[in-house]
Amino acid sequence: MVLSKLLGRSDDQVVRRHGLTHGDVASGLALLSVDDPQLRAMRLHLLSKEGTALLGTLEAGMDQPDPEPDLLMWAGVTRIRAAWAIRSGRWAKDVGHDRFERFRETLAPAFEPLAYAARMSLTPTALDQLQWFGLGSGMAREELDHLWERIVALDPRHHASLESRLQVLSRKWSGSEEQMFAFAREVVREAPAGDRSLVLVPQAHYEKALYWIREQEAETVGETRDLLTIHYTETAVTAEIVAAADRWLEGDPDYPLVARDAHAFGSALALCFEDERAAAVLERAGTVVPHGQGNLWGHMARNPAAEYARTRRRLGVPLPAV
Repeated sequence: MVLSKLLGRSDDQVVRRHGLTHGDVASGLALLSVDDPQLRAMRLHLLSKEGTALLGTLEAGMDQPDPEPDLLMWAGVTRIRAAWAIRSGRWAKDVGHDRFERFRETLAPAFEPLAYAARMSLTPTALDQLQWFGLGSGMAREELDHLWERIVALDPRHHASLESRLQVLSRKWSGSEEQMFAFAREVVREAPAGDRSLVLVPQAHYEKALYWIREQEAETVGETRDLLTIHYTETAVTAEIVAAADRWLEGDPDYPLVARDAHAFGSALALCFEDERAAAVLERAGTVVPHGQGNLWGHMARNPAAEYARTRRRLGVPLPAV
């Protein structure tokens, strides 16, 4: 099978397997030259995840007389990933001063290559990554809003950018629960049946629930699960997630990030006790539990993979053969 088809299956090991961490920049650029904006965003994610060893080579592209925009975009995203590896996913107040300083120092050089790529490109991918840069660097909300206006001018339905904007508008970053939900609901109202942007609904509830759990100072997985159950069994919450899931199930069962989105919907529906819908959704979830990204398995039990497998068994949805 050709490399592009393998990457289309979102296999995290593919990039390593084909040597992209060992200097094969040309192959990486070829993979990024694809018309599908969702596939392009996913490939960029995978390439940056495995391409830290190439960072010097990628950033050297800035010194060329006519820099390749995709090369610089790849460089910027890889540097963002390297910076966040230093910071970790902890809340800001839990990150020590020294670690935060190293994070900011590592992150800062990502701006120039991403800004250049954004100026030279007619797609929002680099602008989307500038949203993540902005969150990490403490960019003012006014500047983040300006980035969003530029994204909308190019493609108002760019899914990766919609998800990044949801983070910008969340309470833990530059917005509030009201702003986050208003945005998610507006996007969902305008989405056609089956559109993958419908996943903004469970993502927004994930953000709200985890912030609330943090405020309640839950100390154990059992306490966390109890609080999650309280949130997801509220009548209005269940109804909103069910409505979005029903529309999502009308869409393509095999787009590049379908498994990730199925985990977000499926784990939420399991907490809503909507077993029939959860079973239908989890048919699309595959065998691997992704880290974070809106799915709740890791907050429902100590072992997220085991919790996922238990849920599938309870719902009568066998795991697919690997």
